[in-house]
Amino acid sequence: MSEPVMSTVSIDDARLRTAIWGDGVPDIVLLHDGLGSITQWRGVPAAIATRTRRTVLAYDRAGHGASTPVPNGAHPPGWMVHEADLLDELLQTVGATHPLLVGHSDGGTIALLHAIAHPRQSRMLLLAAHSWVEPAAVSEIRRLRGNSAAVIAGLARHHEHPVELFEAWSGAWTSDEFASFDIRDALAAIAVPVHVVQGDADEFATDAQAYETAAAIGESARCSLLSGGRHLIHHDDPDLVVELVEAEVAAM
Repeated sequence: MSEPVMSTVSIDDARLRTAIWGDGVPDIVLLHDGLGSITQWRGVPAAIATRTRRTVLAYDRAGHGASTPVPNGAHPPGWMVHEADLLDELLQTVGATHPLLVGHSDGGTIALLHAIAHPRQSRMLLLAAHSWVEPAAVSEIRRLRGNSAAVIAGLARHHEHPVELFEAWSGAWTSDEFASFDIRDALAAIAVPVHVVQGDADEFATDAQAYETAAAIGESARCSLLSGGRHLIHHDDPDLVVELVEAEVAAM
């Protein structure tokens, strides 16, 4: 697969950097994690496009990679709801009316919020998504905040504003205001097929996060726990992620 076509999409005050592998309207849209970006998907998007022969889009959310605006302080408690609305506008702009959404971590949460408010996706693959705030996530993020210099140094390879991004994300997740975030009661509104996938050694969640997310969605959802799997599934086992996407595409 050739290099992606890069562009910038303007939505309200945001300028979102996008990458597209393949031709035509995107069939598969990748939503990165809370500190992620296009480049942190590594070779996964290209492999998905090659194996599925579908067009794949990935994008940097605002403040990530080269996208703007840059955050100032911790994200407000409703930032992921706002991101779900921006996602909908992005999908409309690029003509992706019924894509497969593949969301990792916060990206999976944003996919869920999008499906609740804007039911236009065909199906979803969620990798280590969150539907409520667990102590395990808060504890791990506080640990990262205690080692912020090393984390920020790693982020600087992928983001133009790594300091601001890390403070926005980690400050939000560890704030008292965000502690009550819980969308389980709203998940029954999702009618499209959803595959909830999580490693049973995920540093940011217990197994209950995956099981209860799937149960809250209901009959259209199924849950898979990966033995020994950690949070960055697409880094630890990219081939598995490509296979999971392939299975979803085959069912479309």
